[in-house]
Amino acid sequence: YWRSINNYGTWAQSKKNRGNVMYVGANDGALHAFATEQVGEFSKGQEIWAFVPPFIAAKLPGVINDALDGHKPKKGGTNSIFAVDGSPVIHDVYIRGIDENGDYESVTDGKSWHTILMVTYGRGGEGFSVLDVTNPLVEPSKGPLHVFSIYNDKDNGRVWVADHNGNITPRNYDTKTFTIR
Repeated sequence: YWRSINNYGTWAQSKKNRGNVMYVGANDGALHAFATEQVGEFSKGQEIWAFVPPFIAAKLPGVINDALDGHKPKKGGTNSIFAVDGSPVIHDVYIRGIDENGDYESVTDGKSWHTILMVTYGRGGEGFSVLDVTNPLVEPSKGPLHVFSIYNDKDNGRVWVADHNGNITPRNYDTKTFTIR
C-alpha cells in the first residue's frame, strides 16, 4: 500500500529499460559496474564505469610494487589492496536525495524514488560509500552520483564525512552515555 500511494509502480515502470548492471567491489580500490546484458553502447560483461571512494583513494599508491617493475625476467605486477571488498547492497528508496544536477532535492520538491547502492570498505577500513545509481549509465545530464561516504577513524576518535561535492569534514565522537532507562 505504502509503495502504491507513493507511485512506486509508475516510477519502476519508467526505469524498466535502464539495463541490468552488476556492481562488484574489488581490491584495486574501485567499485566496478558491469553490463549484464546489452546496455546502451555496452555489451554484456563490459565495464561501464568504476568509482574510487574518497577515503580509499589514498591507498592507491600501494597498488604499485616497485620490486616488480618488469626489468627482471618473469617479474612485474601490482599488489592487491584491501579497498571496497564489502558486498554492495542496492535498494529502491523514497527519500529527498540528489537530483540529476547533483543538488539536494529541496523540501518543497518533496521526496522521490531513487536506487541507492551502499558498499562497505570491508577490510579496506571502517567505512562505506553511498551512490545513487538510479541512472546507471554515464550519459549527458545523467549517471551515477556519489551521495556521501563515511570513514570511522577510531584511532583519533572521529568520523570523517565526504559529501556529494567532495567536501570532507570531521565529526568528533560524542562522549555521552545512555542507559536503557
